[in-house]
Amino acid sequence: MKNTLYLLFIYFFLLAFSLKAQDVNQAQTLIEQAQKYLFNNPKQASYYASQAVSMYNEDAPNEVRAQAMLLYCQAEQLLGNFDLSIKNLYDTQKYINPANKRQTAQLYSLMGRVYSKLGDYNKAIELNDKATSIFKAIGDSASVAGCYNERGVMHHFLSEFIVADQFLQRALAINRAQHNLKEIATTLNNLCLYQGDTEKKLSFIQEAITINKNLDAQWSLGENYNNMGKQYYYDEQYSKALEALRKAHDYAHNIGARELLCDNYEYSAMVCAAIGDYAQAYKYLEQMYYLSKDLQSSNKLRNIEQEISYKRYQDQKYATEMQEQTYKIELLKRNLWLLGSILVLGVAFSIFLYKWYKRHKDLQLVEARYQLQLSEREVSELKLHQQELELQNVQSALQDSRQEVTSFAVFLRSRNELLDKIREMVKEGYKMDNQNITPHLKKINAFISQYQNGDKTNNTLLMNIEDKNNEFQQRLIALHPKLTQGEKYLATLLRVNLSTKEIAMLTGTTPKTINMNRYRLRKSLNLSSEEDLTDYLQNI
Repeated sequence: MKNTLYLLFIYFFLLAFSLKAQDVNQAQTLIEQAQKYLFNNPKQASYYASQAVSMYNEDAPNEVRAQAMLLYCQAEQLLGNFDLSIKNLYDTQKYINPANKRQTAQLYSLMGRVYSKLGDYNKAIELNDKATSIFKAIGDSASVAGCYNERGVMHHFLSEFIVADQFLQRALAINRAQHNLKEIATTLNNLCLYQGDTEKKLSFIQEAITINKNLDAQWSLGENYNNMGKQYYYDEQYSKALEALRKAHDYAHNIGARELLCDNYEYSAMVCAAIGDYAQAYKYLEQMYYLSKDLQSSNKLRNIEQEISYKRYQDQKYATEMQEQTYKIELLKRNLWLLGSILVLGVAFSIFLYKWYKRHKDLQLVEARYQLQLSEREVSELKLHQQELELQNVQSALQDSRQEVTSFAVFLRSRNELLDKIREMVKEGYKMDNQNITPHLKKINAFISQYQNGDKTNNTLLMNIEDKNNEFQQRLIALHPKLTQGEKYLATLLRVNLSTKEIAMLTGTTPKTINMNRYRLRKSLNLSSEEDLTDYLQNI
């Protein structure tokens, strides 16, 4: 009986081992099929890769599963499912052994490519640099060339065409040295993404098409004809451009490469707009819009479905662990340990509750302090605003006082001129004889009466002086906007022909200070030594 049980044990062990080896061989076969169809039929490649992934359920690092997931993500990227690709790439990280530098670099390279498609070029370049460094360290020059190729595409999207061309030329040199036909075709195609020597770029794309036809790379051929149409568009050969774009559309449509179809609709719209067929151009743009919208909706749906699946997996895993734990407790009847666990949990919960309450109170205290600081800041701002208003009122009052002084100075100037005139007439009367003195006195009396009649308008004159001064200052600021407030005030006083002594009396300063201010005003007005300052101000 014992021998029979022993033989049965060995039989089942060998059967399990053979099934596991069979699964590994089957997974390797699926991976090879996915690699084969990657650029010919990305949908088929995605299917084979996903089947290989589903054969491994453990979470431990697994080189075969990681390889299958990398192929699956690359296929989804070729189909335009960028969000699904990047999400699975992050999941792939836990299946890669840190000692496997090559797979780590492949992961970084592919993540950089997808981030580039999603428009995050800084992240894409950072990941590409990491992959390039690792490939250089392990001596994989072919993969280094692939990183250079992807880097060139990134700089093309950034419109840095000179830098892009440098990276692509370096990739092309390495690939030609190693006779890597697939990568040669890829690099030649990328060199035709932007405008340049059309004849040379068309020769590049023709060479790439020849290689991809021999390799039966349907996806690459669709991209080749898209870029050929773009180059013909740049060269204004619109009929040839449309012909190439029709071929590209057929290849992309046959394999379901929606990213290529979006590019095809964009380039076709550009060509139709150039030849004046705006209706057809609008149709292409409309197709591109709906396809892009469809891609975006599909991606969001996939993300939601994947998150739901992941949550279900976590829930099932947790439920299984709880069932196993319950089974062990019931089987061993460890009531004492169960009671101890409950006590420990109770103590832990009490400690947690105490810390939570204390932290809650601390947060309330911090919030109260913060609100107090805000209140103090508001009070300070209000005080500062009040001080600013008071300062503005003082400045306004000072300005009004200056204007009143100026107006009154002008009025006094006119009165002084009147008195000077009367004084001159009186002096003339001293020289006259008795016969002429009486008419001369009548003349003086008439002059004074005339001025008294005019004195009724003095109030109006004083009111108009301020308006005239304002008009003068506006013209002065228009010609010399950088004058200070003091320079503008001095210019107003000089304009009414006040002397240095009179200005010093009005402003409460010394004549020396006024002369220095006159010199500075002349310098600010850019006047030469020959020009008269007062005449210049009166003519403004």
